[in-house]
Amino acid sequence: MQLQRSHVSIVRSIRQVSLARDWIRARGSQGLPNISSFEVNERAGDALDLALFRVTVDVDGAAFVCLRAGDRVRAIHGAPMVDCPLADCLVPSMADAVMPVWNACVVARLPVYSIIPVNDADGRPVTLEQILLPYSDGGTEPDLIVSSLHAWSTEGRFVIEWLLRIQEGMPPLWSVLLDPDARQVAKDPRTAIGPAPDDGLDG
Repeated sequence: MQLQRSHVSIVRSIRQVSLARDWIRARGSQGLPNISSFEVNERAGDALDLALFRVTVDVDGAAFVCLRAGDRVRAIHGAPMVDCPLADCLVPSMADAVMPVWNACVVARLPVYSIIPVNDADGRPVTLEQILLPYSDGGTEPDLIVSSLHAWSTEGRFVIEWLLRIQEGMPPLWSVLLDPDARQVAKDPRTAIGPAPDDGLDG
């Protein structure tokens, strides 16, 4: 899957911008930052929106098994997550949409930022913003991916449970690679939606 490259300023959530910039600083001149450099900001409440996945690669591509997941991540997926493959935490249509994005993160060895428009259980529009951050465990290839998942709605409050499980069909997902060397900012599809809240959860 070929993704457009963009400067990190495309990211709207303050916490996700911070995570991306931390990744860039930890990377330095290395190909990938080591997972030992990653620290969860407990004071900012990051743990609720974060998940950690082990990456395994074979002839069929990459697979992702969840090692840890915050409360809001589990609620959005409508699944227990921990010790489960990512594909098993998603309905088939959603898996078909997001798995190529996760694979692109591994192949490019760069963060990926995605916007996924969905509807909650009451039919209210909700925007999911996700950033995938590849880390090594001492090698040169991605061994782990840290995922941050941020949900918000232009209508204020919403139902967070099962947001990735109750959708019908494949969602119109939009993704870009966050390239530290990129000078351009990709066109943001949310200009027709309006600005996102900086952080926090309305639901």
